[in-house]
Amino acid sequence: MDDSRKRVSRERLEPYFRLHKEAHVNTIRNWVGQNTQDSFFELADEYGMMILNDFWASTQNFQVEPQDPQLFIANARDVISRYRNHPSIVLWFGRNEGVPHPILNEGLADLVAEVDGTRHFTGSSNVVNLAGSGPYNYRPPVQYFNQHAEGYSVEVGTPSLSTLESIKAWTPQADLWPISDSLAYHDWHHGGNGDVKSFMETLERQFGAATSLEDFERKAQMMNYVTYRALFEGYQAYLWTKNSGRLLWMTHPAWPSNAWQIYSSDYDTHAAYYGTKKANEPLHVQMNLPDYQLAVINTQLIEVPNLTLRSRVLSLDNRVLEERSNQLSAAANAVTNSQPLNLLPHLEAHGVVLIRLELIDASGTVLSENFYWEGKDEAALRELNDLPESSIRIQASSVHVGEEVSVRVSLENTTNSPVLANKLTLLDAKGARILPAYYSDNYISLLPGERREIEIRYPAAKYAGTAKVALRGWNTKQTSVSARPAR
Repeated sequence: MDDSRKRVSRERLEPYFRLHKEAHVNTIRNWVGQNTQDSFFELADEYGMMILNDFWASTQNFQVEPQDPQLFIANARDVISRYRNHPSIVLWFGRNEGVPHPILNEGLADLVAEVDGTRHFTGSSNVVNLAGSGPYNYRPPVQYFNQHAEGYSVEVGTPSLSTLESIKAWTPQADLWPISDSLAYHDWHHGGNGDVKSFMETLERQFGAATSLEDFERKAQMMNYVTYRALFEGYQAYLWTKNSGRLLWMTHPAWPSNAWQIYSSDYDTHAAYYGTKKANEPLHVQMNLPDYQLAVINTQLIEVPNLTLRSRVLSLDNRVLEERSNQLSAAANAVTNSQPLNLLPHLEAHGVVLIRLELIDASGTVLSENFYWEGKDEAALRELNDLPESSIRIQASSVHVGEEVSVRVSLENTTNSPVLANKLTLLDAKGARILPAYYSDNYISLLPGERREIEIRYPAAKYAGTAKVALRGWNTKQTSVSARPAR
């Protein structure tokens, strides 16, 4: 949904579309037709989003049925006539979850054929040739590969905690810790649809009970990244065999929320966003579960030949346990599987291992990289708590590019220990977040000696001074650096 009074300006709406596009998301479902402003469809056209547009009948056998079918059909005629020229609309849904009563279902089908004639109509968002709805609470990542990854999955979600900075911005100081009803009011609640009970229990098993809001948020973001990446990697592992699409319930929050969405209503982006972005990159290397099969997913329309898939398995003390290179070509719009990793002996011997994957072209350029921490069981992941706190080298500079400022950030791990989930946050001189800001990547993990370049863009009109880049991570000492103009 859009904001409560349905008076959302194009200026406020546009960053949400850009965030979708930069996360490599290409479809937005307009749930129960709630967004009706012209700018919604105009921006979808401009950003190349495919809109699945519902009519207004909600969940069957749960909410009230339309009482005036003739008025409903008349309204539908107006909506189709008004928006049919937007190429972003690719499908009309009759209702959310269920099928409209026959008089409406048949009337809408005839109406779409008559007034539009260029798009498909289907009565239901989840039961006609689609894969159903849910689950909405935390599930182990492997289940997105072998239980919740079939067909065209229209709604699936898992808890998605906002950033520490975002939570502090809208939560009263007295309610920050321990977790209170204030957070529950913003959809972090036990019980009901989308409850966080299984998430909280898993967090404690994996990393130990949280001791503060900062500790809780740090651990939750590790789970956010892993589960949202798995949610889409599980779908892509079987692309065009048993999977053809996956929609999150939901990507966009209409107000400050922590249940399912990949960014915050204030434009801040947490780990779920970057797990989604990583998994959906057009040329992507991944490790499947539960068999550790390596795969390259190429959703582009051209083959990418002469590639090397380099894989390394390392212990937490940075010893290489296994290393190999496989040659392959990534077929267009297809999954190309490679040799599985034999992780079980390493997991049995070490409890937790790190996996670095790199997809390299013939010139030596890394086209895709991915990083996993894998434990022999959930409790084994507590070994990550023992990684030494480390300082990494960070440098930043900025340059104006049209109406935007481009901040270039260099990260280098000069220590002898892996550093996990390093989060960059762009700040003004007073320490407030600069929003919206668009990060090429975030929550970045680096092995010893590794270096990464990140670009952050933000509207120049938002801030005229010298921005700062703050850094914190799983086992990284907090620091910040000024992004001074490049010479």
